[in-house]
Amino acid sequence: MPKKNKKQAKQGRSSAISLNPIQRINLLLKDRHPVFKFLLGFIGCMVLFYLFYYSSLYKNFLELPFLHLQANIGNALLHLLGHDTQVAGTSIASKDFSVDVKNGCDGLEAIAILVSGILIFPASFKLKMPGLLWGVGTLLVLNLLRIAALYLIGLNFSKEVFEIAHIQGGFIVFTMISVLLLFVWINWATNKNVN
Repeated sequence: MPKKNKKQAKQGRSSAISLNPIQRINLLLKDRHPVFKFLLGFIGCMVLFYLFYYSSLYKNFLELPFLHLQANIGNALLHLLGHDTQVAGTSIASKDFSVDVKNGCDGLEAIAILVSGILIFPASFKLKMPGLLWGVGTLLVLNLLRIAALYLIGLNFSKEVFEIAHIQGGFIVFTMISVLLLFVWINWATNKNVN
């Protein structure tokens, strides 16, 4: 290798070493596939969500009021259907059955998936706002319906059926709905960008 090329290579390495971590990441991502950038950003957003979700701020001040609010709204839905239920803390109960709205039943993880995907996707904020509003609103309403439905399933079916509905409907199906809403929004936003 000529002397000049060795010197240039050495300067390139030393300038790369002097970069801060953000500059290194940007250099790494330069000319990389957009899907890789999206996934990296998505993972970063989800890490931020979980740092907040398991923080003492959320656990001590926000979690119980939010779960209590969801229990109250689920209880109101059950009253509309003619059920005599009461709320005690985060539980919806009658003399025949009770369901407790706990962390993980709040729908926030599915909402975080949707919000992270929309925020990271390369589209204008004007296109992101409808996706955030409609998507988060849809997931909040569906989660409240899910809470009321779980009470009805527990009241009318066996414990095994309740557990299947709770686990499958709680995590797997609700996460799939979130991803489906994200794909619907991406398709919509992409078509709007083209037009």
